[in-house]
Amino acid sequence: MMGKIDLSKLKGVLKGFGFLRSYSVLLLPAVITLAGALVMVVALLMGSRFREKVNKESIPMGNQVKSLAGSAIPAGQVDVEKRYQDQHQQDANLIALLLVQSTQRELLSYDVFPRPKDVSAQLFAKFGNEFRQRVEGLIKKVNGHECPSEEELKESRQKGSAAAARMPYGGLLGGGTEADRITEEICQARAKTTTVYGNPEDISGYSFWEQYKYTGMEDGIKDCWFWQLGYWIIEDVFDTVDKLNTGSSSVLDSPVKRLMRAGFVSPDKLLGAKRSQDKPKYAIKPEDQLTEACTARISNQDIDVVQFSIVAVVSNKAILPFMKQLSSAKLHRFSGFNGLDSEKVFKHNQITILESRITPVQPDDKVHQRYRYGQDSVVQVELVCEYIFCKKGYDAVKPDLGPKTAKDGSKKGD
Repeated sequence: MMGKIDLSKLKGVLKGFGFLRSYSVLLLPAVITLAGALVMVVALLMGSRFREKVNKESIPMGNQVKSLAGSAIPAGQVDVEKRYQDQHQQDANLIALLLVQSTQRELLSYDVFPRPKDVSAQLFAKFGNEFRQRVEGLIKKVNGHECPSEEELKESRQKGSAAAARMPYGGLLGGGTEADRITEEICQARAKTTTVYGNPEDISGYSFWEQYKYTGMEDGIKDCWFWQLGYWIIEDVFDTVDKLNTGSSSVLDSPVKRLMRAGFVSPDKLLGAKRSQDKPKYAIKPEDQLTEACTARISNQDIDVVQFSIVAVVSNKAILPFMKQLSSAKLHRFSGFNGLDSEKVFKHNQITILESRITPVQPDDKVHQRYRYGQDSVVQVELVCEYIFCKKGYDAVKPDLGPKTAKDGSKKGD
């Protein structure tokens, strides 16, 4: 049984807390203030951590957003970009078109390719005659002549010349005999009437077609095709000589003094006696190349590659101009592969120099004795080059050349 509560004692205890009754109205605000203070402390602690996180993550992201906002593409920029891309596409199409046009060239005969309707052997002889006449025309265009032959000099010495006898000797042959003076007079006279020394016999293909013998239709078509390519290359070589020598009064002041050889074997073989292998051919395998191409280009499904070489005597001031002009763009006319379409003027730039060798010319060397090059120091330049043909440009007339030189530049069956 629970005991009775002593009310007198309880009143005593409550008396001790009497001050609470006096400040009871302040109790609730105090509690609220205390709770608020605790919340603020917690908030401050969490806020510092939050700011640290914001500094690490949100602020950089915000800066990126601001940066992107500052570089936002203007409304009209889309049209500008589209015009740029359209122009870029036009440029790419133009380059492809120029590549095709570069190989669309005038043919020596419009009756042979891709396969002649006339099976007469005379068709090929006619092609050869045209090749030879065109080479002679190229030499004539640059005012090219050969130096006096030994027969000419011998005949002149026998006849004698009063004018030559009175001429002071100033040549390179030495001695002061009448024969020497006659020789010097004739050599100087030839030099003064010539812009560049050149002989059609030194141009590959000229002798080939002079001695040509028909051995069959397939071989005949192949010979004509490769010498058509060869003629285009030779034409560019003469164009180079013509451009550099424009304005020259004679070989004595011409930058290009002499075209010693132009052909399709290495320079050392060009100057040799044997020229039976001097024929154009596609570079398909390493053994087809005259030198390892720094461009690493060989014939493939898109291009045909032919390597060729040149040996020339030039002024030492014209070495780089000669190379630059050889590798520069040139113009040609094209009237379709039937020769009957309206004539168009196209541009081609198909030559790359792969190898060069330059040696000084010694005037008393046998190969230079009857040549007069003027006062400039002269050098002999030997070049190995490559010529690029775009297959799309001439596939319409390119004949089937057999398994080793198929139209795609690879062996049939590969």
